[in-house]
Amino acid sequence: MQFDIRTLLVAVTLATAFCAGARILLWRMHRGIPGVGQWAWAGVLGVPALILIAASDAMPQMLSLSLAQILIATGIVLAWDGFRRFIGRAALSPLTLGLLAMGVLSPLAIAHIGQSLTMRAALNALVIALISALIARELLFAAKSGQSAMRATGWLYAFNAAFFLVRAIIAIARGDEPVGQLNPDGFAAVALLWWLCMTVAVTLGMVLMTGERLQRVLDRQASRDPLTGALNRRAFSVVAEKVVAHARRNGQPLSVLMMDLDHFKLVNDHFGHGGGDDVLCRFVAAADRVLRGEDVFCRFGGEEFVALLSGSSADRAQAVAERLRAVYAEEAATAADVAHPPPFTFSVSVGVAELRAGEGIDSAIRRADKALYQAKAMGRNRCELADDGLGAAATV
Repeated sequence: MQFDIRTLLVAVTLATAFCAGARILLWRMHRGIPGVGQWAWAGVLGVPALILIAASDAMPQMLSLSLAQILIATGIVLAWDGFRRFIGRAALSPLTLGLLAMGVLSPLAIAHIGQSLTMRAALNALVIALISALIARELLFAAKSGQSAMRATGWLYAFNAAFFLVRAIIAIARGDEPVGQLNPDGFAAVALLWWLCMTVAVTLGMVLMTGERLQRVLDRQASRDPLTGALNRRAFSVVAEKVVAHARRNGQPLSVLMMDLDHFKLVNDHFGHGGGDDVLCRFVAAADRVLRGEDVFCRFGGEEFVALLSGSSADRAQAVAERLRAVYAEEAATAADVAHPPPFTFSVSVGVAELRAGEGIDSAIRRADKALYQAKAMGRNRCELADDGLGAAATV
């Protein structure tokens, strides 16, 4: 099957322009997402690069192809910078950009002066292969569970790196002819079709990656308390069912902590609601330090919190509760205004209950809540075990 190179160039240029428009629209819709602007500019630069390639017999060929190569290299560097920003890494430093510019322009200048199309084609392919490999590495290492679009886009760039490495080898092995003389059955047509496929696929990947990020934001807003970032009560109910089922399936213990910040009305009266919000966030920060990643922590309502401790018996859960109580008291005391100390101490009371065989999570929470009220009645700032009354009564 033969292709008319000029017609193919026009088709690829139009497709690239449409993809650039899609990226610009994506940027205008989501300006707050880092990296999307760099993606847009990377797409835009592809259009004049293709126009220069198509015009190679209407102007000095080495000049048009060299300018096209500069635009292509700049575009893929911009895309790399955009992906780095998107995944939360630092933007490319001026030093890195300077080294990249030297790495592209110096060999290009030598090829231009020597009028070597072979060197130009090989160097262009090697630059694209190298930066594509770097982008692939960034995305594949950054992709987490559920980020399928990021992982797929990373593999696209890995394939792109392999393709252009082969392109460089072919250019060195057999040399390049002027564009107007390229065999329509040869690598020129394949390269243009690959460009078309990559441009469409990468643009789609960018859109899907943005969609994944927005979905994660929506999921977080639906499942997280907006003030503290802890799970909200609705999300906790869903997660708790899975945690209980897993514990029963594996024959592991599971314990519940019910926690209530002491004197919280006094905190609000003394510091105002802004100060109360800060105290809540400090407690959540203390809980993050003490609890494990597999533990489930939730703001149950107001100043009340609940945690599920997987694989923890009542005794171990009580030890965790004591540590949390001590850490919170220490952090709150450190943050307190020494010159104007409040007329109360920052403390938390905790009720602990271990899930019984055949017991529902709601029943275990009620028992832990009853133990919490017992801790409150016995003077606050203490941890109590449910039912048996043998909980350690630690006070400060």
